[in-house]
Amino acid sequence: NYKLSIMSNKIKIFILDGNRYFGKLIEDKLIAEHREVRYFQTEMELIRRIDEKPEILILDHRLEHCTGLEILEVVKRRCGSATNVIYLSAQEYLNITLKALRNGAVEYIEKGITPLKYLNSVILKIEMHTEKFTKPLNIDIYRSDSRNYDEVNYN
Repeated sequence: NYKLSIMSNKIKIFILDGNRYFGKLIEDKLIAEHREVRYFQTEMELIRRIDEKPEILILDHRLEHCTGLEILEVVKRRCGSATNVIYLSAQEYLNITLKALRNGAVEYIEKGITPLKYLNSVILKIEMHTEKFTKPLNIDIYRSDSRNYDEVNYN
């Protein structure tokens, strides 16, 4: 069962975060969960590789040359529903959250107060709702699902 669990985790997760410390923290946490993760510090690094269509993109709002909202637009145009975006930001403004969700992000996680463990639960929830990324996410069903997705419920 453990081996099966590790194999099912081999989805591609990209992280774009302008804060190298926080980006690496997320990367290390997800690698510890046996995830295939690639961290990018700049928008151009990510854009060069976005055609690989990662199943998950963890996207920061504050970037070096633009905002995550602009990158979200590019990702949705180039990857469509193949890439599920988790929007991550220290921004506390409701309008940023709403724009990210309206423009195609699946989840919004506030950087400052959310423990990293929650991030893995979000990924597990997306996996469940896409049947391990074999079908597109139905956002209405996903958002109305209030079950607790943690490792215990998933396995």
